[in-house]
Order: sequence, then structure tokens, then C-alpha cells
Amino acid sequence: MANHHFGKFADVWKHLALVEVLALERPSRYAETHSGSGANAMLDDPERRFGVLRFLDVADATASLGQSRYRALLNQFGDAHSFYPGSALLAMAQLGCSASYLLCDLDPVSAGDLRAWSARLGITRCEVAQADGMMTVLSWLDDSTGPATDSQVIVHVDPFDPHSRLADGLSALDVAARLADQGYGLVYWYGYDSPDEASWAYHTLSEKTQGSLWCGDVMLVDETGAAGPGDLGRATTPGTGCGIILANVCEDTRATCQALGEALATAYAGSTLPHGTRGRVRFSVHER
Repeated sequence: MANHHFGKFADVWKHLALVEVLALERPSRYAETHSGSGANAMLDDPERRFGVLRFLDVADATASLGQSRYRALLNQFGDAHSFYPGSALLAMAQLGCSASYLLCDLDPVSAGDLRAWSARLGITRCEVAQADGMMTVLSWLDDSTGPATDSQVIVHVDPFDPHSRLADGLSALDVAARLADQGYGLVYWYGYDSPDEASWAYHTLSEKTQGSLWCGDVMLVDETGAAGPGDLGRATTPGTGCGIILANVCEDTRATCQALGEALATAYAGSTLPHGTRGRVRFSVHER
């Protein structure tokens, strides 16, 4: 499905962490269950001005953000003022031809754009599947051979609906738990629109798997730290948040993502939210 939320603050945190994971873990195979388009024409609206466009304004004043791989790739693609690169394009730019790719999306326009970008970058081992991403990724992994493959794979699961189920009854969270239990590298994105739901996917996934997990959760709050009911459609409403869950990554990767999350919260302190009030980002970490 085409992504209508590209370049918003949730994308900033997701892509900031994802690119760093790929740079540090260096997988030989990378898969996405819900890729979207390779890139989207940039919009200059309040959500993007708080999202990627604000990130570009504040990143270079903070060493860890300014030196991040995400910042470097945005610069490579022209500072995101003309178009915004999606997760698949960022992954291909970061890993290049050192990895093979499985990129899934049901939308034919998105699938065509992914193929065009992989060709433009000279990626020779890139399969774009216009099919259900979760089933396709599971089949792709089941076809793997050799005991070393688990540690060389990163799967990015970014579901449109985390609770919808496949024909065999599996939800996106069930798929994520299976990947974690089987030792695959996992990057799982989730969102929410109520403060009571902060870190909800981490707690749910913790009940489904015995594997080691790390979660970095970001929530927008007002300048006093208060948050009411949020709105995922308008992703900058206090009480709206999202998070990244990592499984089967090294300690250095966890520590780097935590440092980036803390730096992002610091850089956004005292921000003016799109509706005109002052706000900030609350960053929290859970791990086991």
C-alpha cells in the first residue's frame, strides 16, 4: 500500500534507527514486509516541517545526529527537499550490492518504483514482490539453506495493521516473534495514538518470544510533559508516538540506537508543534 505518512516525525525515528542497524550489522540479506515506494515527492506541510525538514535543521547541531548514516543518506539524496527516500531505498543505498533484497508491497505503483530504484542504483540481487509481504518473507526464509544464514538476515516489519491475520492465523506480531525466536535480525515498527499505549508492541512481543529485545519508544508531549489522546493521522498531536523494536542485534547496535534516540529528543526539545503550541519528544527504552 502506498505510504501517505512519509517524511513525518515517525519516519525520522524509524529510518534513523534502521539505517544505523544496517550499517552496524551488515546483513548479507535484507527483507521488508511493507516497503511502500522507493521515494515520494516531498511535501512542504506542517507535518514534514516538524518531521524530516526540522531534522535537517537541527541535526548538524548535534554530533550524533549530524554524523548519523541517515543524515548522510539524506544529504546524498539532496537533503530530502525534493523527494523523500523510503526505507527500502535507504537500505539499498546503505548496503549496496553487498546484500540481496526482498522488497514486498501490494501496490503496483510502489512495486514499480522499487524496481526502478534498484535498477538505478545498480542493485543486481533485488526481488520485488507484489504480494503479501509477511507470507512472502516467511517463504523466502523457509527456502534458506545453511546454518549461517540466520545471523546474516535483517527483516524490517512495518505493518499497516499489526493485528490483521494471514490465512494461517498469524498476525504481524506473530511473524515478528517467529523471526526473533529463529534468530533472525528484526526491526519492527509500531505506532499508537494514546499515552496508555506507549511501548505496547514491546510488551506484546515480549509475551510471544523468549528472545532478547530492545525497544526505543518516542512520544510527543506538550511543553509540560502532558499528553492527551493523539492522532496517528496527524502524527504530531501530543499523545501520539511510535517505536522501534530490535531483536538479535549486537550490544553496540542497541547502544548506538539509544544514543540516537536520546539525541533526537534533545534536538526536538522546545519545538513548536504544527498546531502552534510548544512541545517536546519523550524517549524511553525497554530491553531484556
